[in-house]
Amino acid sequence: MSIVLHFRMEKTSYLPFVLFPPAVIYSLSAFISNMVKMKKLPLFFTVFMLTVLFSTMPGFCQNINSTSKNKLHVLVLEGKPYERGYQHGKTLKKEILALVNLWKADIERTYRTDAEEFIKKFLQKTNFQKAIKKWTPELWEELRGISEGSGIDFNTMFAFQLVDEIWVLGRDIQGEKCTTVGVRKTDNNPAIIGQNLDIPTFYHGFQTLLRVKDPQRGLETLLFTFPGFIAANGINNHSVAVVVNAVQQLAHSRDGLPVAFVIRGILMQKTYDDAVKFINTVKHGAPQNYLIGGTKDIGSFECATTKVSPFVPFENARFTYHTNHPLKNMNFNPLFLKNLESKGISLEEYEFPCPRFQALQILLKDNTVRINVDMLKDIFSNRETIINNRSTFGCTIMVLGKIPELHISPGRPDTEPFQIFRFDKKCPK
Repeated sequence: MSIVLHFRMEKTSYLPFVLFPPAVIYSLSAFISNMVKMKKLPLFFTVFMLTVLFSTMPGFCQNINSTSKNKLHVLVLEGKPYERGYQHGKTLKKEILALVNLWKADIERTYRTDAEEFIKKFLQKTNFQKAIKKWTPELWEELRGISEGSGIDFNTMFAFQLVDEIWVLGRDIQGEKCTTVGVRKTDNNPAIIGQNLDIPTFYHGFQTLLRVKDPQRGLETLLFTFPGFIAANGINNHSVAVVVNAVQQLAHSRDGLPVAFVIRGILMQKTYDDAVKFINTVKHGAPQNYLIGGTKDIGSFECATTKVSPFVPFENARFTYHTNHPLKNMNFNPLFLKNLESKGISLEEYEFPCPRFQALQILLKDNTVRINVDMLKDIFSNRETIINNRSTFGCTIMVLGKIPELHISPGRPDTEPFQIFRFDKKCPK
């Protein structure tokens, strides 16, 4: 089968004194940092050089305050899984290399160890490959294609997919992750789900949309992500969609299906019921809340290893929401409980510490609240509730009607305009 591939990058305004491509800049910055560690360069010189280097980097200079527009890479892929992955890797090769270098630097800062050694040990002590080949085998081929297309070794690209698994297994890390909201279909409005995706700021500036076409299965999928990563959330042309929240307090496994692969597995389903069945069938790697939407229903599911617990904010609620604290699933990670005990905190005292969740409880107090796309955009844009915060990588809102559509703000939604993406045809039956 031939590959039909389209790639569009919005125009980027460059400073007049651009000197180096991103990959060279990141390599030079890593070299300078290592020289400082070896006490061969003074700190003030390092600060000066890094400031100069990153100020000359085209398109990828991170702006924490979002004073300039983020760019959205749009990549359309069609073909067999390996072919799709290869074109993904080849087309975004420079971006993937730059981001993988940033990711490795973050590993070294966080875990105070060499990134290559960390990746090697992490993969040796886990066995996610078996679960991937059992439940989502075509994604293994897609990942192999990304690796070969980008020229980055397979183990590195594989570990690069394991964001949530490294957060859980690498160290017990807590923090703001994501905020999700879902609204059931009514007589007048389709179902809607949405998310502010909060991830470390080194990913910012790499916002990417993949449009993956699989005509043999009758599937087309829109995936919000970053270069080299198979999916952060998404929607397909059958009006099945998913957004996620990390719930690291719950039990995990070293041989379950990683989160990114669960997301793609959900989006391979053609009905809401099949998507829910999928998450109840697989063994989960990192614990995660999956808020799934379909044409007629939505549901929020806290998943820990083999236990899946639906969450609704109150009885007969027409909507649901979630942040990063388990509310129904009590299958806790023993290390989390031990950590609470060491701090003298009971589970009851720990409940609902999240200000984002508390804000949603107030805003969405009962079924008299009528939620539409504009209201969701307002909720996700609010900085006072910190639903919109420094870590917000982007906002996605999925409208699950007969003609599904994806609204994306590639950055903080109060500063980055929403773009709307649709499918060519009505939702297949």
